[in-house]
Amino acid sequence: METDRTWPTREAAEDEREDSPAVLPASLTDAPTPAPRQTHPAAFVDSSAIVALVDRDDQTHTAVVSAYRGLVADGYKLITTNHVVAETFDLLTVGVGVAIAKQWLRDSRLAIYHADEQDEAKARQMLLAAAEQRRLSYTDAVSLVVMERLGITDAFAVDPNFLAETS
Repeated sequence: METDRTWPTREAAEDEREDSPAVLPASLTDAPTPAPRQTHPAAFVDSSAIVALVDRDDQTHTAVVSAYRGLVADGYKLITTNHVVAETFDLLTVGVGVAIAKQWLRDSRLAIYHADEQDEAKARQMLLAAAEQRRLSYTDAVSLVVMERLGITDAFAVDPNFLAETS
């Protein structure tokens, strides 16, 4: 699989060249604080979007790069959770190899919200109350709880199960 091997700065990410690597901007380093209203728009970043950004062979790579550039251009703060970081590392390790997964983990500057016991308890309740046909992972449930806590309504994702829950 062909992968992006370097992580660009915000300026490089805004570069419109198709051959430029795509990852999350280096300028997003502060973890968010819970607040009912956002001063800047925010989008929650799912592991599906990160994997598609890193793996150029992913069928959604081009669309995800375009969406990412749009979010950056529109001033979105991109936020994820520690659960998504763990899931992404595992997915990248299996999909594109441990070296690329480690490089992403080392170089990513994505704002990370650390889910707490209350978030995890709500996620467990959500999963236990869910219908059998509802295909939601534990990480996705934690993500939905955190999105609600932070007042985030936009998601950057390509996973149809996760997206179905955010609409």
